[in-house]
Amino acid sequence: YSAESKGYNDKIYEVRFLPVMERPEYQEGETREALEKLKKEMAEKDFEKYINNGLIRVTYDGSHLMLIAKSEIYRTMLTGPFFNVICKAFDVGNFRVVSQVNGY
Repeated sequence: YSAESKGYNDKIYEVRFLPVMERPEYQEGETREALEKLKKEMAEKDFEKYINNGLIRVTYDGSHLMLIAKSEIYRTMLTGPFFNVICKAFDVGNFRVVSQVNGY
């Protein structure tokens, strides 16, 4: 989407956030299968908040998993209470989560 209407030139644009399950790159393959397993294992509100709307990126190669979360509190939740269910869904023994710094 062009940011021209906000006073910027047309070379600056914004990318709308899409929930993880709606993104084209996660519509098939191992990552999609693991996300579907995770969705079944987590409470719906937790999945929607911390996974579907809380992750910026999911990188999974079948044996290694890295997540980029929206904020540090989301990172804390993913590596804390949801650690075991994420490991089980993605069939990994451990995973890395980094958070995007929001300035607070």
